[in-house]
Amino acid sequence: MSDASSQHTRRRRLMSVLKRVGAAVVVAALLAWVLHRAWLDARTIDWETLQMRPALIWLSVPIVILAWFWQAALWAWMLGALGYPVHIWTAIRASIVGNLGNYIPGKIFIIILRGKLVEQDGVPMVIVASTVVLETLLRNMMAAILSVVGLWYLGVGRSYVGALVVLLVASILVVHPAIFNRLIDFVLRKLHRPPLPRRLKLKHLVTLLAGFGVYWLLYVASFYLLTRGTLGAELADLPALSVALLVSLIASVLAVFTPVGLGVSDATLAGVLAITGFSTGAGVLAVIMRVWRTVTEVGVAGLLWVLPIGPRVDLSDAAEDEEQITAGSVDR
Repeated sequence: MSDASSQHTRRRRLMSVLKRVGAAVVVAALLAWVLHRAWLDARTIDWETLQMRPALIWLSVPIVILAWFWQAALWAWMLGALGYPVHIWTAIRASIVGNLGNYIPGKIFIIILRGKLVEQDGVPMVIVASTVVLETLLRNMMAAILSVVGLWYLGVGRSYVGALVVLLVASILVVHPAIFNRLIDFVLRKLHRPPLPRRLKLKHLVTLLAGFGVYWLLYVASFYLLTRGTLGAELADLPALSVALLVSLIASVLAVFTPVGLGVSDATLAGVLAITGFSTGAGVLAVIMRVWRTVTEVGVAGLLWVLPIGPRVDLSDAAEDEEQITAGSVDR
């Protein structure tokens, strides 16, 4: 019996190692593919013909990183409002490392990576999933509001306005506390989990929505600096650039099964720029935006991943969690 038990233990350890290696290779290959695509895209641009201002480009990077840190702080506050307090640095690390899931089709790894990094704080995966959905809806709601205001100001894009209003109304119905709290309660009961320690109230959602207004202001500021540093955009171009950025990032989120809305986001950005009057270099700017976002996002996430702070993610466990969540969604 002891020999059989020893062999079984060795097999389990071997399988565990193989799963870890396999998961790590898959994730590394996907990220390498994303960076390779960014490199190929960068080579398609004739950088010598652009009105390059390197100082402005470099300045855009810390501003967009600040936007991502602010988004993570809002998520930490949201978890605390539900009764699951987490350390702010843990939330920042989890949120930004979770952004790597944007580059994996299906984007389920956004939830998996975040969940693994806040697991030690006692946050169940179902709560992570619920708050990520809520965060996405609120972020897109504010983006939709700002886009509608911008399009109205510019006097263009009626078809976009209609779609954004539909998205806004549908999101309001889901995020309202009377519905959102009940949905989480229902899921927790089905999974035989304890009920929510606290419940979100309307004042919490208003605060979060305002917080995402600040997030978008930072993101738009960084994008404007990038555009001014590459294509020489003027301050008068800011409304057109803002609307194009917001609508393209909404499209990126809705394109669930493509890495960061690859293609969808670019086409949307170029298309909205064309109708808002910033048509010169719209296609080039879409490519520049993709390269800039990819390199910055993967670079910052990679840096936070290797820093010796907080918990590590077991990629084999993450792969198992992905299978369980996928299976659970199919069963439901």
